[in-house]
Amino acid sequence: MAFFTVVGSQDPQVRPGGEQGPALDLLDALLASGEAVSEVLLAWTPGAQNAAWPGGYDAQRTALEQAVRDRVPGVRVSAVPVQVTPNVASEVLPVFARALGRFRHAGQARVNVSSGTPQMLEAMKVLRGSGWFGAGDVRLYQVDRPTYRAPDRPHWREATLPFLEEVLRLEGAFGALRRFDFAGARTAFAALAAGPLELPGRQAVAGVLEAVADALWWMDARDAAAAGEALSALGMQVPPLHALKSFIQQAGHAPAEVLIWLTWGRYNRAAAQERTADALVWAVALHELLVVKLAEQAGLPDTERPLTAGDLGAGLFDRLKADLAPELLNAQGRLRFLSLRDKLAVLRAPTLGLENVDVFDAGDRRTAPNPPLAQVREWRNLTLHQGRVPGEVDRAAVDGVVRQLLGAYPWKQPWARAWAAHPDACPVSAAGLAQLADDLHGWVA
Repeated sequence: MAFFTVVGSQDPQVRPGGEQGPALDLLDALLASGEAVSEVLLAWTPGAQNAAWPGGYDAQRTALEQAVRDRVPGVRVSAVPVQVTPNVASEVLPVFARALGRFRHAGQARVNVSSGTPQMLEAMKVLRGSGWFGAGDVRLYQVDRPTYRAPDRPHWREATLPFLEEVLRLEGAFGALRRFDFAGARTAFAALAAGPLELPGRQAVAGVLEAVADALWWMDARDAAAAGEALSALGMQVPPLHALKSFIQQAGHAPAEVLIWLTWGRYNRAAAQERTADALVWAVALHELLVVKLAEQAGLPDTERPLTAGDLGAGLFDRLKADLAPELLNAQGRLRFLSLRDKLAVLRAPTLGLENVDVFDAGDRRTAPNPPLAQVREWRNLTLHQGRVPGEVDRAAVDGVVRQLLGAYPWKQPWARAWAAHPDACPVSAAGLAQLADDLHGWVA
């Protein structure tokens, strides 16, 4: 019997010397069941990197081959390079067809579909479901990860066509999650949760993932309260969500700082996907929000009208009037505080004792205290008003301005201050949500 597997990200171990991956798990199970393995075919992508494995997939294939030989002395091992760019099912299909062609009408092959990619699964599904194998004895197997094994049932099972279809639908839902298409992910997980599904327990997990995607959708809308409600109603412990839940829970006593980071997350995800127009819009939205929250910290509320003595703390109104230029007072003696320019002028009042106000001031045509910020706002204006992204936009410069603003803001919470120095550590960053999707995928597998 021949054993065919793609070298997945966790083969032969999750990391060198770590927990055993699915390829060896299935091989061990087949051997324990009495199957006689005479040949092993290892498909892998030469030159591909894996952060968990020094030497990437080349080193993983070598290590997996050695582990196979240790288990089955004298076994024939064949390497099947999958050099396909882009990695799409239609391109992977002929590679696998050539590798398994001799099993179409004779011989036995056992295929591990727990490793590899959605493209690999799609290719194997086509080969199996189309009847291409004819009279060959070719079986596809799925392996449960150790965390989800039950003592009263086998941890490996033959993957039927409905099972493969579910796997592909699940991959599609996670693909939407990784694209930050939270509405699409929510719909896809909801369809899976409606079941019935082949794999025990997957239906309940799909329902949890639907709720997670719903929470992320509310988070994307910058509604921390609604996101928190969705996360609190999961009905099961989901360890990968710990950091995100902790962050959302901060909204109860640090709503301003949570809102700032939710806004920054919209910018960061747009920038990560090179959606430059959206990134510019959210960079400027973040700038204006920081000015508003800076003013609120100083005791100046965000209102739609000029400020009166009743709006401010005792004595603050009179002290500000004494500090400020006459043009900042209207005919009724109230403080002009509607425009961004007015807000920044008031924030410079010595009475408030604020530092770094210039960092938040893009100025006007006469003067620009922070020229890079002025440039970002100009690019945003051209994008909105002319319907095009200026060709000279420098995304790195935009990100530099955003990081400068985060660094200059007087954070009250230690976690928010720490993220200002290392924004990617924020759980709503593009990197944080990509890692969350990977961790949730691992939790489900």
